[in-house]
Amino acid sequence: MQADAESEDTESIGRRDVVLGVDVTDPCDEVIEFAFEAARTRHKRLRVLSAWSAPDPLTLGPGEVGLVSDPQRTDERLGFLSAVLRVWCDRCPDAEVLATVVRGKPASALTKAASGAELLVVGHRLTDPPRTPRTGPVPPP
Repeated sequence: MQADAESEDTESIGRRDVVLGVDVTDPCDEVIEFAFEAARTRHKRLRVLSAWSAPDPLTLGPGEVGLVSDPQRTDERLGFLSAVLRVWCDRCPDAEVLATVVRGKPASALTKAASGAELLVVGHRLTDPPRTPRTGPVPPP
């Protein structure tokens, strides 16, 4: 697995690769497994993207250090991402994986990466069941 610290050019991240967006604070094994399998079947490199934003002084969490520099935060996030992916790289030793951490909003980074990707893989976390009916794609019965 290759690791790439912060890169400002997130558009080049997804050039015909399978791109996976990962939240290192709450990764989803099913989504990661799907991305590894999609890259394998397409014979593509898997680029794993994780984005982060600097905490606001008013929103610092318990134990969070507000004076850590951006490069240190990027390295820390890259370490988290590498740890999340390690088990998957061990399971799929032939997979070509590039882990990338960028500073910015995840939606913006993923949109840029998806513009040149073969496939973009992201998960969606539902916190509460919907109170009203939803519209959108419905799987066949």
